[in-house]
Amino acid sequence: MIGPHGSPAKLISGEVGFPQEISPNILAVVVKALHQAWLHEPDDLVEGFTSDVFEEVNRGANLSNYNQSVINKQPDLVIRLANAPLVNARRYVGIFVEAKIVSAKKGLSLYTKDGVARFVRGDYAWAMQDSLMIAYQKTPHRALKTLDAKLKKEVTLFAAHKDGIYLEASGLPTPVSAKSTHHRQWTYSAGGQPGVIRIWHLWAFALPD
Repeated sequence: MIGPHGSPAKLISGEVGFPQEISPNILAVVVKALHQAWLHEPDDLVEGFTSDVFEEVNRGANLSNYNQSVINKQPDLVIRLANAPLVNARRYVGIFVEAKIVSAKKGLSLYTKDGVARFVRGDYAWAMQDSLMIAYQKTPHRALKTLDAKLKKEVTLFAAHKDGIYLEASGLPTPVSAKSTHHRQWTYSAGGQPGVIRIWHLWAFALPD
């Protein structure tokens, strides 16, 4: 099924500069701002988190998937950039964030199959090359290494970036715990390949006991 007439999603293709890459510096600002908000420190301003760079933050916005077959996908957060290109399609340009509760007492399928997979299969951030996953840690906290093992078990969902590596944990801005890179196997409706999706995993959000 094709989306509604005039849907900006139809304008997105490999010929007009998609997928969009987010600067690591911008991602570093966003993750710091999210972490401070979680810690209830709104007065401790994050350098760079200004209206010159960021336009607005949307919660649960209705957006289509990559081929407009579903028009009511609802990522937890979309942080939109103030200088996004291709104005008519800027609804799909930004930093998409999905959050799930994790715990050593429960499996990771909710985080992977209902979280990470949404970025890989083109439900969320399909016009982008970067996205964020937040793990709200419930006691007892789950070790990050279990995510690597889970992704390897679900190889049909999550193709590794290279050399069989799923999680990279070095050289990342605090509080990012790891980054995973996945191939996306679909194409844009208007033409072109989406390339890989880099998912930045934030596992430092502890729920109160």
